[in-house]
Amino acid sequence: MITKTIKLNETASFDTYLLNNSKEYNVDKKRPLVIVCPGGGYAFTSDREAEPIALKFNSVGMHSLVLWYTVYDQVKNVPRNALIELAQTIKYAREHAEEWFIDPDKIIVCGFSAGGHLTLQIATRWHEEWLAKEVGATSDQLKVNLAIPCYPGAVPTRFEKGDYGFAHQLIENPNTANERMYGNDNPSDEEVDEYNILLHVSENTPPMFVWHTYEDVLVDVSNSLQLGCKLREFNIPFEMHIFEKGEHGLALCDRTTARKPSHHNKHVIHWFTLCEEWLSNYID
Repeated sequence: MITKTIKLNETASFDTYLLNNSKEYNVDKKRPLVIVCPGGGYAFTSDREAEPIALKFNSVGMHSLVLWYTVYDQVKNVPRNALIELAQTIKYAREHAEEWFIDPDKIIVCGFSAGGHLTLQIATRWHEEWLAKEVGATSDQLKVNLAIPCYPGAVPTRFEKGDYGFAHQLIENPNTANERMYGNDNPSDEEVDEYNILLHVSENTPPMFVWHTYEDVLVDVSNSLQLGCKLREFNIPFEMHIFEKGEHGLALCDRTTARKPSHHNKHVIHWFTLCEEWLSNYID
């Protein structure tokens, strides 16, 4: 496996988990690439939703990267900045597709919670001219072929002015929740709508695999249900699984990513097998 860290800037990087080009099997095979976006409310990036996820995709024959986008209030308007960093990562991966034996037509993004929102951002906005210009690419270089948002936020909210969210527990002198999401403490309706995924779904949006739990109290299941309705409106193929039981942030639902007993969920654990089966319709 080829593992290295590629710096995007002073506060963002991505780690590679690239399968070796074996001379015994799948010789010179160009494989799909999954770019993993950990969650953390755009205030931090969760280890539980990073390397273990990348390795899980490796286990079914796919290359993977983990994007450590800028958080910890090192910038305001974190989602926009993270979107640019994810676009830079996709551009870099396509530029190195030959070297890394990546199939450039099978670039997949997978994200959890806030990382799910980031996944949905790039999946619905990869074709926008401003983004290509921002990263010095063509829109084709930024194209997302498939998306796997896991318990994603899709519909943002405006926080109470002066609300720091949960980041005050993690960060000394944090930005307010509105500053983190929208760049200022009193965002306009237009600034909030900028991050409403439902307003960006179009015929350019790729097929998706979406999963969520009904019991999620941090990101309500309605986010995924509304997303599914919007995808159907534009005739975008998708598969969705809503599991009745299970809290937010389950990751792989097994001992690999469990921080506490309730993270080990013997039913929701099937999401990855279901996802792999769904992927088989699109990848070799």
